[in-house]
Amino acid sequence: MRKNSLYVLISLLAVSFAFASCLDSNNTDYTLTSDVAISSFSIGSIAMPDTLKNSQGNDSIVYDSVIGSDYKFTIDQQNNLIYNRDSLPVGTNVSKVTTSLNMTYGYAVTYVKNGQDTIWSSSDSIDFTSPVTFKAYALNGAIRQYQVKINVHKLDPDSLQWNLMNSSDLRLPENARHKAVYKAGRMFIFAETSDGTVEMTSSADGLTWSELQPVGLEGVDYTSALALDDRLYILADKKLYTSSEGTTWTQTSFTESFDKLFAASPLKGELYAQSGKELLSLSVYDQTVTSAGSAANGYFPVQSISYSASRTSTNQNIERLVLLGTRESTLENDTTAMVWVKLSNETAWTHYPQASNNTMGCPKLEGLASFSYDGKLYAFGGDYDIPSGQTRPTGFRPFKYLYESMDGGISWQAKTEKVMLPAAFLDRTASFSYLVDEDDFIWIFWTPSEQTQGITEVWRGKINRLGF
Repeated sequence: MRKNSLYVLISLLAVSFAFASCLDSNNTDYTLTSDVAISSFSIGSIAMPDTLKNSQGNDSIVYDSVIGSDYKFTIDQQNNLIYNRDSLPVGTNVSKVTTSLNMTYGYAVTYVKNGQDTIWSSSDSIDFTSPVTFKAYALNGAIRQYQVKINVHKLDPDSLQWNLMNSSDLRLPENARHKAVYKAGRMFIFAETSDGTVEMTSSADGLTWSELQPVGLEGVDYTSALALDDRLYILADKKLYTSSEGTTWTQTSFTESFDKLFAASPLKGELYAQSGKELLSLSVYDQTVTSAGSAANGYFPVQSISYSASRTSTNQNIERLVLLGTRESTLENDTTAMVWVKLSNETAWTHYPQASNNTMGCPKLEGLASFSYDGKLYAFGGDYDIPSGQTRPTGFRPFKYLYESMDGGISWQAKTEKVMLPAAFLDRTASFSYLVDEDDFIWIFWTPSEQTQGITEVWRGKINRLGF
């Protein structure tokens, strides 16, 4: 603290009064304004130490900087508040911050430090771990106080935050296998019970679920359930049915039989199905069926099939569909998932074989699940779905990682920080389903098991910055 800060302030006040007296000596009335305002405010850059492992595995300290000029400060003149709407990164140390400001009409600014007024200087390192009172002094000696607050994120913006929704009343049958679908603000779960019956339940908020009721069709393939526009679709006895609410189903005008219904294109209004070795495109707009490629090469997935739809980064008018799935678990040396891609400006699905120099293929996992999120692809699943005689990777455990792809499904990286699955999922063997809603929440639903203490678990996750 400057020892003479108050004396300086008193001197400044004395000068102003002396100036007023000199003006009075000319027998002319002058009124010094009481108006004063801090018109701009900014902070300097802040060093951010971080601990990283060096090549020898030892901790080393590196420094990064939070660039203060990147964060604009709002001045609320009506309520005398100064703050940054865009919070500083989590962990930023604001105990020693330099500031810059401009003032109109006034002649001095002080701030409160240790309970005492201190003349402000741009070289001061000020503690903003709690709001600081700044005082602007008008020419007539009037004082205007501002509360200055530097907001810092409490959560890491790039971390995936999970919550177990304990208040959810979802009750799935024990040992049920199920698939979740999202349509127009509502979640649907299609569950196949031990006797082969397929039942459906739905919810708007993930907490209150409708009563489970049979789909009411024979030979229902619960894995085929998907949504397109404002309709649900499902295969029953290899025929395509549709519904608006999941309780009443009608057969579509497509008369063909289909072995699988595996993807949908929101952009083109098309469903994609497999019939024998042929891949088909079904237009829900004009009810036509056209060829969309062939599965005759033997690399088309037969189980754990999921897809994602997104726009390409280079052209927002082009949609990319990425299909991920696995082949039979009995295949020798088949350790990675199958990846097929279709662009909206192409007619056929294309197999993306794993190149010999690509050691980062998506692992072939039981119940493999994939989805598009935050501009990337993610996948996760249970144990390796390979013959028992084959060796699993060292350190692998079911549901340990989320695998991330940033190149459309070609290469995948296990995430070891920030974007991760809940630790409670580790080594689970029960069935699950999942979806991503329009508010960027990832939902995962677990069948009751000993690992969930006999209850249906509902988990919800979101990358923090997507909610800021």
